[in-house]
Amino acid sequence: MDTYYAYGQAAVQPVLVTYRPSKPEDWEPYRDTIAHLYNTMNMKLKDVMSEMEATYNFKATEKQYKTQLKRWNLDTKYIKASEYMFMIKTMRERQSEHPPKETRFVLRGRVVDPKDIARFEKRAQKKGTMKEGVPIECDELVEDLVYGTPPPEDAAYHQAAYAEAYASYQYESTVDYSYSY
Repeated sequence: MDTYYAYGQAAVQPVLVTYRPSKPEDWEPYRDTIAHLYNTMNMKLKDVMSEMEATYNFKATEKQYKTQLKRWNLDTKYIKASEYMFMIKTMRERQSEHPPKETRFVLRGRVVDPKDIARFEKRAQKKGTMKEGVPIECDELVEDLVYGTPPPEDAAYHQAAYAEAYASYQYESTVDYSYSY
């Protein structure tokens, strides 16, 4: 007779508790997961936030995530305008040499696509913040930027050495990288 009454009762769903971090220590158990999603999987911040909430019931604001990513030095995906300006200035200086040199950049361990630099330059010229032929006023050095002439495309062993040199790049955890969003 007990089973008869069980059919009439609604099934009880377990209540999922959403975890909201209030201090930096609350983030530590999730650090590796967030780093993997954000940098390794190359997910957008909004997608990382959704995934963390759906999978771990971990809910924080966008500002909290940005603050934490900065604290962990994981906010390395995006390139600031001042960094692009320095790269363009360096490219122009190297192209003016005899013979002109092609330049490739690696910023914070990631190769910067030359198309991204060209797109930034085109947008800056369209906005009027940069003019064709006018020298760029950019005295600020960019930390964690490595540049050089790329190896010839037909020499596979040079490319492997190039990739290995930049893959060994390490961040200094004691340095406070300043970013604005």
